[in-house]
Amino acid sequence: MLQRRVPAIIPGTALAQSANVVSVAESSAEDAVCALDDEMSELMGFAMKRVVTGLARMPKPLIIFLALVLATLVGGMDYATGYDLQVTAFYLIPICWACWAVGRKAGLFLAAACTAIWAVANWLTGQISLFPMILVWNALMLLTIFVVAVYSVTAFLNAYRSLAEAQVLLRDANEHLEKTVQQRTAALRAEIAERQRLEQAKFQAERLLERQEKLAVLGTLAAGIAHEIRNPLTSLKARLYTLEKHLLAAPAARKDTDIINAEISRLERIVQNALSFARPADPKLETIAVDTLLREIQGLMSPNLEGRGVRLVVESSPELSVRADSGHLKQVLVNLARNAAEAIDGTGTVTLRARAAQAQLGGRETAAVILEVSDTGKGIPPEVEKRLFDPFFTTKETGTGLGLPISARLVQKQGGTLQYQTRPGHGTTFGVVLPREIHDTAESANSNANIQTGGDQADR
Repeated sequence: MLQRRVPAIIPGTALAQSANVVSVAESSAEDAVCALDDEMSELMGFAMKRVVTGLARMPKPLIIFLALVLATLVGGMDYATGYDLQVTAFYLIPICWACWAVGRKAGLFLAAACTAIWAVANWLTGQISLFPMILVWNALMLLTIFVVAVYSVTAFLNAYRSLAEAQVLLRDANEHLEKTVQQRTAALRAEIAERQRLEQAKFQAERLLERQEKLAVLGTLAAGIAHEIRNPLTSLKARLYTLEKHLLAAPAARKDTDIINAEISRLERIVQNALSFARPADPKLETIAVDTLLREIQGLMSPNLEGRGVRLVVESSPELSVRADSGHLKQVLVNLARNAAEAIDGTGTVTLRARAAQAQLGGRETAAVILEVSDTGKGIPPEVEKRLFDPFFTTKETGTGLGLPISARLVQKQGGTLQYQTRPGHGTTFGVVLPREIHDTAESANSNANIQTGGDQADR
């Protein structure tokens, strides 16, 4: 077998280019030969492994028979060579084979058989007939050596098998431990995630409860203040009406009265919004076709928005229906569309759409319809987003800060929720989530089925 050799280092500072080429070529040839030699060794090792495996899987009686045949052949060689060539050690081959493939009893049987074959071979030579006790003594010594070899081989095999079994048990235990650790880790992660979810839900519920308490107190206060302000405003408006009759001939004074009238109207609107927030009217629920409602809002608001460079479009939606108060829902959508248009600097688009979805309403998963109002504006800044639904908080110069809180209260009174998504610089999408009304669809399907059944019976 060739061995890999390291090229010799030639001393000197100036080597010829041709010598370098020859050295590289020789090194490449040696590497190729060594690689071929390694490949042949692997093939021979694989073939030897198959031979050994085949010898171990043979039937036990056949193994014992072949071992006896091999021992007889060794005895024949022993008889033929006499004392010129000592082949006694070759008796260990069938003995070790029997021990390894069959067991200790087979090894002891082969040890006794090999001793007998050796004794017969030596007796047939006739060279120790003058001293027969020497033959007996040598046979006993040889048998002792064979027995020691049998016990040594079987002890080694038992230790090896015990070690293999221990390795298998250790590997199984390790795999079981890893599986158990993975299961425990997964369960622990799931438990941690569930606890975090519950803590988050608890935190949100506490915030919602705190906000509801504040809104309740604020609503009561706003209702009392609005009631107290409304009466003086009514008196002021009546006196202003009387004053306007006396000032018809004075245009300069009439301008002042117009300003006063406008401010009184604005105060009345604020008072009305405060009352609507504090005590929203109970909704009058009815089945509403969503697409029809969106088209009405488009026809109502498009002329005004197009004058400002904002397009109001409605995306076609499937036949969806909700059960809600038509007036309240239209008020909410108009307010959201107006806010969306005001969030656009210059030209842009406000999109109305409806889609079916599954949502959490009333603490359970249910079929819902989401009415979305999207804009291409500048989005909501994070500092504004934190106080988005706070009453009387506004970023507009003439706003009251009650539009979104009133919209959220109106949607909540109808069993829905108001949600939103925003990205600064990319726009905002508000969604009114309401339970889906599927009663009409089911009735229509049943009616169609009845008509089809009736038609089939008539055909029959």
